[in-house]
Amino acid sequence: MKSTSENSYGARIGNAGKLATALQTFVNYQPQKPEFSFNEFNNFIAQIKTQNNTVATKKQIYSLSVESRKQLFEKSDYAIRKILSPINATVKASYGKEAKEATNVASIIAKIRGANTKPTTTSDQASVSQSYQSYSSKTQFFADLITNLINFGVNYNPSNNQLIVTNLEAIHINATAANNQVMDSYSQLKQNNDTRISSYNQLSQTAIRIKDSIKSQYGNQSSEYNLVKGLKI
Repeated sequence: MKSTSENSYGARIGNAGKLATALQTFVNYQPQKPEFSFNEFNNFIAQIKTQNNTVATKKQIYSLSVESRKQLFEKSDYAIRKILSPINATVKASYGKEAKEATNVASIIAKIRGANTKPTTTSDQASVSQSYQSYSSKTQFFADLITNLINFGVNYNPSNNQLIVTNLEAIHINATAANNQVMDSYSQLKQNNDTRISSYNQLSQTAIRIKDSIKSQYGNQSSEYNLVKGLKI
């Protein structure tokens, strides 16, 4: 699914188009099977082009989902990472730095910050899964933090209205949804890309057999076969 792969897919489908065009121009070309005909092969190429567009769309949706999650957890003005310190300061101001309430909150905040682990595997699927689990852990710890703040009652009274419990609960809901959206969009991307890979494998095998059919009909030294034999699909 990387850019180099996309270039390769584009080159292969382009060469498949050249093969299809050649079939249309060959005099008295006789396909040995229906799928070796110009119409059938050309239709298959069109189908794969549609799959390419679908994968591109799914890839964009996945990328936007990842960015949306980063905004909620890390980048926006009231991202979870950025509001932890003022929440911590508010609790310390209410109870004192050494109070049990403050140390409990500080412990949860440390867990949220520590849950931001980077994937250690090179597998795309495993990396996405590991990232999902990491953000899920942060989301759960954030929920635990909110529960503690609720239990403090009127003693948790932040001067910044954005940090009140109801707003934190909304952030939690959005963060959960964003993390799930990343996994869902990646799953759709992978499924569509796997389908495309299978189609390209079939395209390659069909092209090989078409070229063998051309060799059989026109001869190994024919201009028809020489025109298509070097096409890598």
